[in-house]
Amino acid sequence: MATINCKNCETNFQGNFCPNCGQSAKIHAINAATFLHDIPHDILHIDKGFPYTFVQMLLRPGLTLKAYLEGKRIKHFRPFAYVVIMSAISSFLIHWNRELITHIYKERGVAIVFREGFFVKYQSAFIFLMIPLVSVFTWLVFRKKTYHFWEHVLINTYMAAQLNLLLILMELFSLVMALIEVNIRAEFLQLPFFIAVFMTYYSFTFSALMMDGYKKKFDWKLFWLLTAMCFFLGTLYATGMITAGVTASWRVK
Repeated sequence: MATINCKNCETNFQGNFCPNCGQSAKIHAINAATFLHDIPHDILHIDKGFPYTFVQMLLRPGLTLKAYLEGKRIKHFRPFAYVVIMSAISSFLIHWNRELITHIYKERGVAIVFREGFFVKYQSAFIFLMIPLVSVFTWLVFRKKTYHFWEHVLINTYMAAQLNLLLILMELFSLVMALIEVNIRAEFLQLPFFIAVFMTYYSFTFSALMMDGYKKKFDWKLFWLLTAMCFFLGTLYATGMITAGVTASWRVK
């Protein structure tokens, strides 16, 4: 029987699973069939990979995604399950935060009302639905690079999950403003904050993904591609969030 080199830990072994790390010997390519096939498996099989994936996507997202696409997957939480759980956590914390804001203003004898709309109540759904559109654009921008479309879908699925953190921070910002009674409309600061962090995160991630090793010279072509991509995506997200009412979802009566 031929030996297999584990793509996760590089151990040579025979059989179906690596004896060192436990990863399967069969690493499927990222394509439409495998991506869609993994969805029910992702939801039904919850393991210990969530904290590891969360920390890695926070601190070193580009290198983490590159390693995953190269086959080092045993430690990682699967993408669809990850974005679903992050969205659920985000929705719960945002709901709790709004209840607290309502209580704070009620104690002051002031009533507030939240805007109506699906995306106002479920802000993370907006982030989730943006995945296909963003994936098409990032794939077109970097179509001459290594990764094909479905790999871009996977990349943007993981990144969309992390964007839920920004939604939580935006809501917490509204809470802080309510606590200290700052008389500034939240959307004037929420949206610029979201876009600035969003563009930084995407630039940081895709620069690591698209770098061809460690070049001594600064890659101006990559720099301008990243700048144009992030500017377009930032504008797209800002327009969508304003239209959907994701920011500043409440007002004083």
